[in-house]
Amino acid sequence: MTFRSLIALRLAPGLALALVALIAVPGRAADVVFPLGSHIGLVAPAAMTPSQTFRGFEDRSASASILILEIPLQAFPDVEKQLTTEALKKEGMVEEKRESVPIDGAKGVLLAGTQNSDNKKFRKWLLLASWPEGGALVAFQVPEENARKYPEASVRTALLSAKLRPVVPVDEQLRLVPVRFDDLSGLRPFRVLGGTSVFFTEGVTDPKDTSAQPLLIVTIGPGGPEQPSDRANFARQLFAGLSDFKDVRIVGTDVIRLDNLQTYEIQAEAKDAKSDAPMKLVQWIRFGNGAFIRFVGIARGEAWSEAFPRFRAVRDGTKPRG
Repeated sequence: MTFRSLIALRLAPGLALALVALIAVPGRAADVVFPLGSHIGLVAPAAMTPSQTFRGFEDRSASASILILEIPLQAFPDVEKQLTTEALKKEGMVEEKRESVPIDGAKGVLLAGTQNSDNKKFRKWLLLASWPEGGALVAFQVPEENARKYPEASVRTALLSAKLRPVVPVDEQLRLVPVRFDDLSGLRPFRVLGGTSVFFTEGVTDPKDTSAQPLLIVTIGPGGPEQPSDRANFARQLFAGLSDFKDVRIVGTDVIRLDNLQTYEIQAEAKDAKSDAPMKLVQWIRFGNGAFIRFVGIARGEAWSEAFPRFRAVRDGTKPRG
């Protein structure tokens, strides 16, 4: 969701914002709730519950909503510029009040006003908050005819309760990934990127580079070639993009079927680009159902005999979420 859509959005019951929170997670402070995978949480008014279709909270009976947009620090100045009175007016919002507010160690600006959309008038509040670790734009809106249910004092209290948690637990992030892992074979997920890539290793410490300890990376991508020859080329091109290695020598390729889906395998030997350590690699790409799953396993030569069966077990236990 973009800044512009957050300003302009009128919540509809069937709104589909996929790959965002479906349930909420209790926060560290009493009554604060963080939407699943979100760094930002707050204490929503009692009539509001975590949304099943977007990151935030809603009261469908009153068509009221709280939407949360996380903002990277580098993008924060641009968002601030878009919150001027004139910029908001271009988006159809008439600003009535603006104040600087303290929020849980953050700098905040709270705006209130009205907005007309689809021949309907909405009461709207916007909170822009900046913590040292990141920022957020939080929008609260309710149709004018239901505004009595959400007086200004209760809305202000809810928005000013916003908190940031610097780290989202990995187990929680995994629940946003479109596949599940039924067999980890002793490996540990330690990083999730974008809800589509999961990094696994063994042991309690996170690896600092690719040669430190066995590493498995699982990535889910949309689409993928349909023809077998195109799939083979696609797999080779992705494998060629592994840039942390030198003297790469492919020692085997194969096409296998996993869950009745074509899977392209490449195995190789190489040296770590930094340390010259002898490395072994495997890549599997499973195609089907309008998407592909890529597995890349990496380990030092002396650790390969133990790491490879673990990589294969995680591969075989990776299933689409039902």
